[in-house]
Amino acid sequence: MKILSILILALLLQEMHAQAQHKDSTNLNNRVLSESIKGTVLDKGSRLPLAGVTIKLIANAAIKTSITDQNGTFRLTGVPLGRQTLQASMTGYKPLVLSEILVTSGKENILSMEMEPQTNNLNEVVVNSNSGKKPLNQMAMTSGRSFSPEETNRYAGAFFDPARMAQSFPGVVAGGDDNEIIVRGNSPKSLQWRLEGIEIVNPNHFGAEGAAGGGISMLNTTVLSTSDFYTGGLAAEYGNAISGVFDLKFRKGNTDKREYAFNIGVLGAGATLEGPFKKGGAASYLISYRYSSLSLLEKAGVEVSDAGTPKYQDLSFNFVFPTKKTGTFSLFGIGGLGKVDQIAERDHTKWEERMDGYDMRMSFNAGSTGLKHVYIANNKLYFNNIISISASQSSNTTDTLNTSYLPALEHKDKYTNIALRYAGSLNYKLNHSNTIRTGVNASLLKYNLFAINYDKEQQGLKELINQKGNTSTYDAFIQLKSELTSTLTLNTGLHTNYFVLSKSWSVEPRLGLNWQLTPDQTLSLGTGLYSRLEPLSYYFANDESTSKPGKHTKPLSPTKSAQAVLGYEKLFGANFKFKTEVYYQHLYDVPVSADPSINFSLLNVSDNSAISSTDYRQLVNKGTGKNYGIEFSIEKSLSKGYYFIASSSLFDSKFKALSGKEFNTTFNTRYVGNLLAGKEWTTGKKKNNLFGLNAKLIYAGGRKYSPILVEESFRLDEEVIDQNKINTLTAEPYIRVDFSSSYRINSKKVSHLIILDIQNLLNRENTVGMHYNFSKRVIEAQKWTGIIPTINYRIEF
Repeated sequence: MKILSILILALLLQEMHAQAQHKDSTNLNNRVLSESIKGTVLDKGSRLPLAGVTIKLIANAAIKTSITDQNGTFRLTGVPLGRQTLQASMTGYKPLVLSEILVTSGKENILSMEMEPQTNNLNEVVVNSNSGKKPLNQMAMTSGRSFSPEETNRYAGAFFDPARMAQSFPGVVAGGDDNEIIVRGNSPKSLQWRLEGIEIVNPNHFGAEGAAGGGISMLNTTVLSTSDFYTGGLAAEYGNAISGVFDLKFRKGNTDKREYAFNIGVLGAGATLEGPFKKGGAASYLISYRYSSLSLLEKAGVEVSDAGTPKYQDLSFNFVFPTKKTGTFSLFGIGGLGKVDQIAERDHTKWEERMDGYDMRMSFNAGSTGLKHVYIANNKLYFNNIISISASQSSNTTDTLNTSYLPALEHKDKYTNIALRYAGSLNYKLNHSNTIRTGVNASLLKYNLFAINYDKEQQGLKELINQKGNTSTYDAFIQLKSELTSTLTLNTGLHTNYFVLSKSWSVEPRLGLNWQLTPDQTLSLGTGLYSRLEPLSYYFANDESTSKPGKHTKPLSPTKSAQAVLGYEKLFGANFKFKTEVYYQHLYDVPVSADPSINFSLLNVSDNSAISSTDYRQLVNKGTGKNYGIEFSIEKSLSKGYYFIASSSLFDSKFKALSGKEFNTTFNTRYVGNLLAGKEWTTGKKKNNLFGLNAKLIYAGGRKYSPILVEESFRLDEEVIDQNKINTLTAEPYIRVDFSSSYRINSKKVSHLIILDIQNLLNRENTVGMHYNFSKRVIEAQKWTGIIPTINYRIEF
């Protein structure tokens, strides 16, 4: 708290000092080093390149302007290093301002800009990229914002991870010390990841089966472009999601010259390469690879950990091939391999608890690759077609050893999922005021699911699941964006889904309204129906009462949700905004236990781990739930050297199982407050270097948990909870302070970046709740991890 208070005070003093100075406090003559800014300007509706757009740097009159050519491309040379602001203007379009562009040596800054037509007769409206952080998707309704890779690198505790970065946003609660996030009281598994317009597999290392998060992200921000994040009010094109969506975009590689970046740090050692396939050509490549630093140290003979060393590697790539007549093709992908082996010490006299005598081997391998084609037919119509394949395989094997170190199988599972997907859409611009987008999606889902566990009552191994086969799901959507008046915009549409396994239809209307009360005030409404497939293992797991696989009274259908969001936003200048949203979400067709005495709901779990729990029984779609709350945020985007986000959420999250009784969900923390702030200074003799400090505070209510039936738990040697008092207890508040410091050194042709990022700076061991520890045979507090420091060095040239 003291660290943040001092930092906020320093920021306020900086603001008072900055207002007394001249707007251009940087002396251009002192800036010897420079670099280029180039990019492409498109019409946001038609996606056609715009020729004749004037591009200029604000507050740097000595730098000549540039005008886009027939391909919509521009180039500004000799741009001074540091933060720059760029403006694009053209008759008939709203002027566009991109603020606080970070220009560094050794790497050209490549921008992709989209301009909106000026469709009203009001005074000229300037669209500022920092103002409001509006989503890139023009069909977005409410509860969405864009984020940049530079923000992901800068935020304290982000670890170059979009999910950890999003923990600072309103409506989001940290799921723990990993990167899982709770969006508006929903389970973390309700989050969807998309890349280049199509759903992808969970892009995180060491993610459990069915989860949307993990310990370490596979994503590398060096290949990301500005992307979107949503917490609700999704447009009709988004399916298979009932909470948040990460809609990620890859950037193109440099088409003029080859550029390289190498990095090494606690999270890994890797390289990023980009450039044209041939000199003077329009096709480009972008590749990034990383390997676990801890694994490298272990290979070098350094003992890293006695609890198992995480070993992982990941790869991201984007190959772009523009053509003159048939559109643009791109081949993109992301994937990772990871494993942890924790082998028991072969000296049983040192074993203090049961797990000391266990050999445990865990792995998670996942990847997605796709081929995308964009074809612009004319100034009104363009097509997108994507085919992709995603695959994931998680496995876990646990052997218990006797004093002779002979293994006996305790648990084994292996879950393999493969998804072959197609996503096609067309966008038709009827006129300046109306745009229609429609499309279809198809997913062929192939699965091989197996799990066995030692059963104490049967004194032997028990099969939990053993299913192999395939199913499919099909989606179609149509949506309309219509500017009804100069101040009122309608976004409406319809999404439909058919799930083959349950032979169930879901018809999901969506409606969004955006009312520009004044140039700096906006009122928005988003409402609609949504659906989400649960992890497939729940559709096939054995019924404990009959031990027959998948014998449901009716095949499970997707979980469904109806939600409404009302928002208000007030801008104070180009870089400061206040925003509040109130929402209500009703969940139905939720899979719950078919046994009324078991108050189990899938709304309470974040992966598929419940299939091996005694709480799991045959599931039926007869559960409900609700999430409602209000959010507030005050955000100042980076300008004058500093930024901050202060957000708070008050909410309630409930569920009902087959008994009809209402309980708290596990994720009903009731409140959360996030404070993120940062300051940067130009340093060095010629002010070419950049030093930054960032801090984040998370203060959230404690998780809900259930009372343990102590005698029964000890008798059965497994945790047994009171089914009549589900989630009636509350853990201590979750409090976490993160801190980061960065220093960038710009040489003539090379840029160096050093980042120290510390999660949980105060080393607070937050409590999840009380649980039965079968290894120690005690009831004890379950805690998150303590301090996690990382340091990273990157060189770009």
